[in-house]
Amino acid sequence: MDNNNQKEMLEIVERSLDDFRKGMEYREQLSIRIGRRTTQIIRFGMLGLSILGLALFYLIFILTKDFSNITTHMTAMSGYMQQMEASFITVAGTIGEVNDTMQTLNESITVMPALNTSVRSMDGNLGTLSTDMHALVAQIEYMNSNVANMTGNLQLLNAQFTDMNRIIGSMSGNVHDMAKPMKMFPFQ
Repeated sequence: MDNNNQKEMLEIVERSLDDFRKGMEYREQLSIRIGRRTTQIIRFGMLGLSILGLALFYLIFILTKDFSNITTHMTAMSGYMQQMEASFITVAGTIGEVNDTMQTLNESITVMPALNTSVRSMDGNLGTLSTDMHALVAQIEYMNSNVANMTGNLQLLNAQFTDMNRIIGSMSGNVHDMAKPMKMFPFQ
């Protein structure tokens, strides 16, 4: 009977040790699974951050390129402004000539040949003035198109920043959701 008790005790101990071994194996497998999932989360997180970094570098590249275009347009506008200044000086000189011609006409009103000469001179001056004004209008129209292009570039830049902010907000939510499973484990 003692022998049977010992046998039963040994079987109980053997079963207990076997259950303990199975429990330890299960715990080890669970730890490996946790480690794999953690590694996957870290890999996906790093991949997401890499993609975000590439997107940011691309946006910086586009921003630099757009600022280069803006600088080019501003330089062109500066040239047109200088041409406009020269045209205004020409217009002012032409108006002075018209004034001189009018004074000459006033003094020589009684003499027809002098009047005819003055009228021809005034005609030429007014033609020059008209040509200068047309050139000025063309330059202003060109400057307006440059300003419109610059406005479009700035709107594109604003839209890209808005998209970047939305993507970053979405990614922070995704990172928060990825971290939720980790809060259940006691080894935080």
